[in-house]
Amino acid sequence: MISEVIIIPIGEPVLTGCEGNTLSIILNSMKKTSTPFKRAIKQKNLRFPLNENQLTQIYVQQVDIQLPSQFGISIQYTDIFLGTKGIPDIYFYKKEEGATHLPLFKVEAKRLPAPKKSRKKEYVKGKNENGGIERFKLEKHGKGLHTCGMLGYVEEEDFLFWEKCINSWIAELSLANNLWQEDEILTETERDNDFMVLESIAHRTSQTDVRLYHLWINTR
Repeated sequence: MISEVIIIPIGEPVLTGCEGNTLSIILNSMKKTSTPFKRAIKQKNLRFPLNENQLTQIYVQQVDIQLPSQFGISIQYTDIFLGTKGIPDIYFYKKEEGATHLPLFKVEAKRLPAPKKSRKKEYVKGKNENGGIERFKLEKHGKGLHTCGMLGYVEEEDFLFWEKCINSWIAELSLANNLWQEDEILTETERDNDFMVLESIAHRTSQTDVRLYHLWINTR
């Protein structure tokens, strides 16, 4: 199991060497999957259009090829340890015969744009408190973890459009809702033609902040 994190005074999670190495392996596997995932979703024998769950199913299959043998990846985690009700789309775990462990990393996946106009801002906040980032803030996802992820399937526009758009939604929420703060906006850390990586901090009510890694894949 990964070791504890150290918390610096401003409340931003800092990874220990052990956890940082595990996270690096997971994130690198996710990034390396971007190109083969794009090839897989364009197979001519698939039944189009693919919905969010179908995209995620294919993505998880492709990430599994990239992961070292000691790690596993699966879809739709049911919390058998802490009893939280949310079911994140993807989770990574340590493989061990005869034992099961707390997830190492949980990921919520969203299409960009959302499939319906009524769900336009669902990457951030949704109806019934089911927005992507919102679920981590409210501990529906990620309880007990200091680092989690968001996966975005970019189907229209480009990465910079969505960065600007999502950050504007967070800024608007920070002015109208005490649960949100402007320092929760996303910051780009890496970009190429197939993917973009961003980071953010999500403030939680009963735990320390959670660091979110956002991987966006250009699906076109």
